[in-house]
Amino acid sequence: MVSITGKKKKKKGQEPEFNIKKRFKNVKILIDTGRPKEAIAYIYLIYNDIVSLKHKKPRLPYQTIREYAITCVNQLGQKPESVYPFIKKIEDIIYGGLEPTPKEFEYTIELFSTLYQEITNKSFSYSL
Repeated sequence: MVSITGKKKKKKGQEPEFNIKKRFKNVKILIDTGRPKEAIAYIYLIYNDIVSLKHKKPRLPYQTIREYAITCVNQLGQKPESVYPFIKKIEDIIYGGLEPTPKEFEYTIELFSTLYQEITNKSFSYSL
């Protein structure tokens, strides 16, 4: 539907579109420029944005990554067996002081893909 100003109107109840492919182009740029830790952190931000968009429940400034994960499980009904391994991997890489290997990066993508599927009911796959 287009308004008289020429802008597209959203139908009532329709969720805003989230361009996952565009976001993962940024992940690829980070990987290609030798910044895998930043790429992992960016994947977490993508997850955070998807949850915020879908559930209107953004991470609060004072919440840790883990506290927000607990909120996602307890209040938003996300599966703990999907959320907690993803968050653990993110924390290990961001705060662990080690550069992620390609194998760890692929595993993080697998964990993210599962969460993306559960949250959006859309499939997503990505490989290096």
